Amino acid sequence: MRQTRFDTRLIQILSAMAVLAIMVGVAAIAVNRYLVRSQSELIETNLPAMQLASQIGETTEVVGTLANAFVKADSPEDLERTTSALEAAVSKIEAGALALEGISPMSTGAAPSQAAEIVARMAANRHEELRLSRLVSEAGAEIANVGGKLESLIEAKVDLARLKITAGIVGIYAQQEADRRPALDTLADRHFFAFERLSELARMIDAIRLKLQQIPGTSTADEIEHLAATTRERLELATRRIVYLPTPSARIEVEKLMEAYRKAIGSDGLIGFQHRRIILQNAIAADSENLRSVISQLSDRARQARDVVQEEGLARIAASQIRASQMTAALLVLIVAAVIAGAVLWLYAREQVVARLGNLSRRIVAVAGGDYGAPVVISGHDEIGRMEKALNILRRRAEDAERLRGNLEESVIARTGDVVAEMKASDAARAKAEAADRSKTEFLARMSHEIRTPLNGIIGMLDLLEADEQDPALKARAHTALVSARALLDITNDILNFSGSDDSSNRGAAVHFQLRELVGQMGHQLQSLASQKKLEAVVDLADGAPLALLGDVVKIRQIVGNLISNAVKYTKRGTVSLSVDHAVDEKSGQPVISFSVSDTGVGMTKDAIEHAFDAYMRTNAAKRAGIEGLGLGLAISRKLTEALGAALSVESEPGVGSRFTLTVPLALGDPELAQDEAEERHDITRDLNVLVIDDHTVNLMVARGYLERLGCRVNEAKTGASALKTATEQRFDLVLIDLDLPDMRGEEVAAQLGQKANAPMLVALTAYLLEDTAENRASLGVSRVLQKPVSPRALAEVLDSVAPIDPHDHGAVLESLRDDIADLGTETTRMIVCEFLRDFPKAVDTILTTSGKAQQKAAHKLKGAAANFRLEAFCAVLLRVEEVANDEALEAVKRLAAEAENTMKVAMKDAGLQTDAGSTK
Repeated sequence: MRQTRFDTRLIQILSAMAVLAIMVGVAAIAVNRYLVRSQSELIETNLPAMQLASQIGETTEVVGTLANAFVKADSPEDLERTTSALEAAVSKIEAGALALEGISPMSTGAAPSQAAEIVARMAANRHEELRLSRLVSEAGAEIANVGGKLESLIEAKVDLARLKITAGIVGIYAQQEADRRPALDTLADRHFFAFERLSELARMIDAIRLKLQQIPGTSTADEIEHLAATTRERLELATRRIVYLPTPSARIEVEKLMEAYRKAIGSDGLIGFQHRRIILQNAIAADSENLRSVISQLSDRARQARDVVQEEGLARIAASQIRASQMTAALLVLIVAAVIAGAVLWLYAREQVVARLGNLSRRIVAVAGGDYGAPVVISGHDEIGRMEKALNILRRRAEDAERLRGNLEESVIARTGDVVAEMKASDAARAKAEAADRSKTEFLARMSHEIRTPLNGIIGMLDLLEADEQDPALKARAHTALVSARALLDITNDILNFSGSDDSSNRGAAVHFQLRELVGQMGHQLQSLASQKKLEAVVDLADGAPLALLGDVVKIRQIVGNLISNAVKYTKRGTVSLSVDHAVDEKSGQPVISFSVSDTGVGMTKDAIEHAFDAYMRTNAAKRAGIEGLGLGLAISRKLTEALGAALSVESEPGVGSRFTLTVPLALGDPELAQDEAEERHDITRDLNVLVIDDHTVNLMVARGYLERLGCRVNEAKTGASALKTATEQRFDLVLIDLDLPDMRGEEVAAQLGQKANAPMLVALTAYLLEDTAENRASLGVSRVLQKPVSPRALAEVLDSVAPIDPHDHGAVLESLRDDIADLGTETTRMIVCEFLRDFPKAVDTILTTSGKAQQKAAHKLKGAAANFRLEAFCAVLLRVEEVANDEALEAVKRLAAEAENTMKVAMKDAGLQTDAGSTK
């Protein structure tokens, strides 16, 4: 008999188990579908009914609210909106009730209600009521106007009658007759009787007016009738009294005015309007009650239909539960049968498949672990048997591989030794390359440092020369040279920054600068270079250019300087021009400045233009002409242009010339922040002893020049040892220490000076880019760190911190005020000072509460105003805020502001200025 294959048996077992699972699944699905369908039918029947009933209940509440709003609507527009909302709500209730009755199996098909007709009738009546209300208001206003005129007219006539009586009595008593009674009787018959009738007329007119004013407030028809009868009766009496008016014109005018009263008690008058209005109000109230009744009936019908739907749903739920229980029991029996059949199949599979596979897997694991043992016994001729035969073959081959492994390990050890040797050689080469890179960086940093040292002397000497020079032409040249030296220092700082980091983006800091000042500097450079070769130099700045800009002016100056230098270098005769134009970027709204440098030099071919910005590339014409240079200027300019985010283009023709154009997107700057640092002078005298320690003679000369100009007494020392000796012989208020001394480090000198009693203030001087941070100051043992070349402004700030000016000394302020009084007069000076004191608290608050550019601008603005009154200490702290707005500087501003304000007030009093006009305080 042929034995069944392993795969066939496995497929049979899995197929049987799958059939069982399918049977159970189909049965479960059938039960579940029945339950879901029953539940869905119940939901589809009951849920709409519940929703409709809920909506009807909510809308019924809305109808009550709208009915109240309907009665209170005081304009046609409000009434129209309320009517529309009420009609929609009523229609929704009626439609919901009919829909709910349609869902109910016991629907009686009730007729539609009359709610819509009631709402329409109420709306029409309410519109008419509003119209009548408006007519009542207009009639009441007219009655009030007529009543005022009648009262004025009759009161005037009564006064006239009273005056006649008085005049008659005076005339009778003025006569010399002995018996005055006949004249008095005649006067009483003629005038007293008429006066009484006019008084009655005035009272009746007033009573009629009061009665008519009560009509708009009546709410019943009886009240209207009573008021109408009373008013009509009094109107007749008043009519009979008109004849007693003294003049015919008065009688005609009163009769004409009383016609309005007669009209008011008519059917088309005030009483008629109010009567019809009361009737409409009663009709609206009745319709409102009728509408509530109809809505209540609709709600009852909807509630009854909902209850019927709920009862039918409960009955269907009970029947569904019975059928579901029966189907669940049948499903449970099927599951039990499937579990029993599955257990039988599991036992068969465990004996015929799992046990054999488990034995095979254990032998495979043993062979994999190196335990080969005896060959596996073949348990059958199916696939498992073939796997057992394959395992025996694998076992035999594994034994052979074990024997070969020993030889392989020896080969691997030998190869590993070769790899280790190669790795050591690679590490040595990498170390050598890193050492070379460090040497290059240290060399470049040292070269930059050595360049900064003579630049310190150049900038300092030029600064001192510019301050001392009186000739305007020579002073302008010295200023141009000073600006160029500072530009060279900025470029050197960029090189030093580049050498000290891996960031090659060469990004600079944006500063505020004056465009005209920059163009003037470039023009001086162009004229200086062109005059050496007898070339014509032309500088053109377009009209309307911005006064101040914000951008990296150092890179712009370097690029334009390179272009000017190249233009002069490659031009033998003719003209070199610098043209500056501007436009506005449509997207950003910020200015775009173009610098064009044109020459009439040798020019370039198209091929030369393509390689013009490559390093070490020059035109053949330049080489033949013997022009010096390596061709690095344009390459550097291209790198700087990319760092600026700008564009650099060239147009050239051989023998005609070239034009290079730099187009730079910039931002508008603040003219107040674009001040030239060299123009800020600190002329305050400071009586201090200062020791300067530096081994460079020029640096000593520069420091001495600055300090003596600031009123200090200066001693010099070129070594640390001589400085320590000098410090023991006399006391100094301030010591400036160069960190690179020939005999010892500057920090060592600072440490020894700091240990002395009553030690001076110590400030470090360095040509390296060492920031003035708390960590660096603590590590060096100094109070401040200043970079070379030393800025006069920074040096003045240090002197202020050593010996600050006494804010209570108002002598300088008083002298300033007296000078202003002599020049401008007392009243003008008083107005200027009062305006300054009025804006002073707000300006100080702006400095303390803002930050960034806004804070700097506010400090700069207040500093300029305070300088007019010689508030030197306050100006010094504002300068610190303008440079570095730290917490210490802001605290000083807060403290000195109150003192400066008090000083100004005391000085005003001493100068005889009043705080306010006319004040004696």
